[in-house]
Amino acid sequence: MNIDGWKYYNHAAIPTVAPHEPVNIQPVKNGTIWRMGGGTPLLVRWTTDFDCERKTNWWYVIKDTPFDLMEIKAKQRYEIKKGNKNFDVQLIVPQTLEQEIYNIQKAAFSAYPEKYRPNVTRESVRREITTWKKDKVYGAFYKENAKLCGYAVVRDKTSFLSFEIQKCDPLYEKYAINAALVYSILEDNREELLQQKYLCDGSRNINHETAFQDYLEKYFGFRKAYCTLHLKYRWYVAVVINVLKPFEEVLLKFDNNKWIHQINGIYKMERYRRE
Repeated sequence: MNIDGWKYYNHAAIPTVAPHEPVNIQPVKNGTIWRMGGGTPLLVRWTTDFDCERKTNWWYVIKDTPFDLMEIKAKQRYEIKKGNKNFDVQLIVPQTLEQEIYNIQKAAFSAYPEKYRPNVTRESVRREITTWKKDKVYGAFYKENAKLCGYAVVRDKTSFLSFEIQKCDPLYEKYAINAALVYSILEDNREELLQQKYLCDGSRNINHETAFQDYLEKYFGFRKAYCTLHLKYRWYVAVVINVLKPFEEVLLKFDNNKWIHQINGIYKMERYRRE
C-alpha cells in the first residue's frame, strides 16, 4: 500500500517531505508503515527540529546562501579556479551520454570498498538516467580532449534543491573536477539561493566512507543543519539488535562483510539517536 509522505529506500521507510517540513508520524503510531509498498522496511527513520540551535549528532549538510568566491581562503580559491581552468561544466542531456556516464560510474565505484560497492551495468545506468527527466544534470568536460569526466544531478523539490549525486572519474580528481562541478551548480542556482531556498546534500553519512560533505563545508561554505533523529524498528529487528548489542565492538572488527557493515550502520544511528 502507498502511504502518503513516506517511501521505501534501502530497507527503511523514510519521509518524502523536505527536511524542514513536519513528518506525518501517524502511520508509525498505528503500524500501517510496516505494510507500505515497494519493499519490506526493517526500520523507520525520520527527523524533527530541523536546523535547531543546539548541536546534535544528526544533521543535514546545506548551502542556504549564494556562494562568494572572494569570501574563502586563497588555497580553496586556487583549487576552484584550477577546476574552472581545466573543465567546461554545462547542462547535459544524459540520455545522449549513456556510455560516458556508465564509464564514469564504473571508474568511480571501482574505488569503493567491496562492502558497499554497487554492481554497475549498462541496464542499471539506463534505469537511473530515466529518473533524471525533470532534473538538472551537469557534465564536466575536460578541456584538453572534450571528454565527459564527471557529472552531478540536482533536483528541484519546490521548497529546496536536492544535491542528488556527483560522480567523477578518479583519474581526473587531481585536476579539481569536483570543485568545477560544485562551483557551477552554485552559480547556476544563485537565484534560488537568493529566494531562501537551500541546496541539501543529504543527511549525515552512515554507510559510506566519504569526506565529500566535509569538502563542501570547507571549500564552498555549506553548513550543518542540526536536527533530532528518530528510529523505530520492526519487532524482530529490535530483538536482533538487543541480542547482538553486547557484541557491538566485535562486529566492528568484521565490518568488511557486507551484511555486518549494514548492522554496524544501524548501531551507529542508534548511538547517535541515544546521544
